[in-house]
Amino acid sequence: MFNFTSDERRAILFLAFVYFLGLGIIFLSKQLEPRRTIASFNVSLGKINLNNADKGLLMKVPGIGEILSQRIIDFRRSSGGFSSVDELNSIKGINKALFNRIKDYLTTQ
Repeated sequence: MFNFTSDERRAILFLAFVYFLGLGIIFLSKQLEPRRTIASFNVSLGKINLNNADKGLLMKVPGIGEILSQRIIDFRRSSGGFSSVDELNSIKGINKALFNRIKDYLTTQ
């Protein structure tokens, strides 16, 4: 059928092997890639839900650090959740200026 020399046949087989190996690696990398889902991020609003956000997610809000995020979580646990973003004003360390900076990033729904 095709008159390939043995070296040409070996080269074709090698290239086919490398091609299929690459396809397999791509497939496996997509299957094994960790799924990144953030249950407490509201995509439609682009805001973080105070009632179910974890410490790491709260720390992504500019102005909220590790200590303040822990205080928010502690307040949420002790009060049974936030009914309004305005309740952040009762947390130690959140003054009016900070509240005005962070309120647009947060929701309670």
